[in-house]
Amino acid sequence: MKHVLSAKRFLSGITAAGLLALFCLCPLSAAADNESESPYTEISDAAGLAAIASAPESNYRLTKDIDLGSDWKPIPFRGKLDGNGHILYNLHVTDVGQDKRVTRDGNMKEYDTEFAGLFSVLENAEVSNLTLKGAFVDIAERSHCFAAILAGYCDNSVVNGCSVEGRVHMKNSGVNAGVAGIVGYGNGFFEECNAEVELIFDDRYREGKCEQFLGGILSCGIGKIKKCNVQINGYVSCHGYAHNGGIVGMYHHCGMDYTVREISYCVSKGQISFFEDNDDRRAYCSSIGGELLTPPKKLFRNRVSFKRNEVWDYSKILSPEECEQPDYEETVTPPDCTDWGYTAHKCRGCDYSWTDTYTPPQHDNGEWTIVSDSDYEREGLKRQYCNRCGKLTGEETIPIKKNNKTDISPQKKSNSKIIWAIAAGVGILLIVETGAMVYSGRKKALAKEQNQPETAASEGNSANADNVKSDETDK
Repeated sequence: MKHVLSAKRFLSGITAAGLLALFCLCPLSAAADNESESPYTEISDAAGLAAIASAPESNYRLTKDIDLGSDWKPIPFRGKLDGNGHILYNLHVTDVGQDKRVTRDGNMKEYDTEFAGLFSVLENAEVSNLTLKGAFVDIAERSHCFAAILAGYCDNSVVNGCSVEGRVHMKNSGVNAGVAGIVGYGNGFFEECNAEVELIFDDRYREGKCEQFLGGILSCGIGKIKKCNVQINGYVSCHGYAHNGGIVGMYHHCGMDYTVREISYCVSKGQISFFEDNDDRRAYCSSIGGELLTPPKKLFRNRVSFKRNEVWDYSKILSPEECEQPDYEETVTPPDCTDWGYTAHKCRGCDYSWTDTYTPPQHDNGEWTIVSDSDYEREGLKRQYCNRCGKLTGEETIPIKKNNKTDISPQKKSNSKIIWAIAAGVGILLIVETGAMVYSGRKKALAKEQNQPETAASEGNSANADNVKSDETDK
């Protein structure tokens, strides 16, 4: 008996030590989890995207496609944005952001400049794996200004794996100004980016000669531009100095720091129609770079299918829309299982058209089908399929059925079992005699109900035996 008690005390000590070790390990495990947590804030809607303005130096990640719908106010950004392969659609910008920066023309003359785009300025930022679809940046009657779909200004930033599709229009009354697909002005790294854009620049400055820039990726600036594809449809009405290019309008450092000068492995397709109403003509326009004022160190393996269309009639503002009083017909195409829906606007007179109001692909979900029903031991399964394409669109489990009748049979409860457990990560053996505890607890309850002294659980208890014999003698 002494050996048994000693063994129980020993096991009890090991159990306590094991539990203590487990509790001690818990804070370490939690700390390790905190260190492994992602530093990115997840964004799933337009409000979350706009909230970047309150913490522009943080890191963000999109978790779904987002409809930007109404007018967007450009915001500054100095962190990381991982588009995570998602799409921002229906971006509509009609005003510049609050942030101004100094820009310079080819003669290094400085201008206090405004910017428009999804972001007003990118500084020491990184934007990756993001698509903007159906964007329209429409800036009118501003002073010195640069506009693009992604950002108006970029300094020492990385734009990687990003695609833009849409229109950038500007009526400008300042001197230093430009429009582009990805970024308006600045320096940085632009790799594996795509731009399918309509770019229109209308020079309204009459007090002197403007410095105008237009490019599929970058309108004015310097940096690494590699493996980028451009489909451009450009129109420029300039009464100053024009700098137009399929990839970049003017490639020049403009007084900014830079580390790489490269334009390579790019594709430039489309056309730029322009006029330069200026006796001191420059008329820069070409498939890759309009003016390479600071020549790239690497300029090779670029492919072009590009038309340079210079116009000599300065009386009419150049635009893809040729009718003075256009009459548009609207056609709504709904989405299907794989293709986006959109609204097409087509002029009945000149056939000019554009699309907007995109809606994402969506399935026509059918009724839920039960694959296997649940019972009292196992979950069931149900599935949902598209009525059009038959694709599986949803799958959910069916909860286990609840049994309100609880079996409390004493016979089943009295079976003594020994549960062996190994404390994770500690290597300590824990032993709990559940059967003995159940049995002892049941006898205590029974003794209390009968108002009798509790009988010891062990049949070998000598004190109980003496009591029984004494009772028999009295009888």
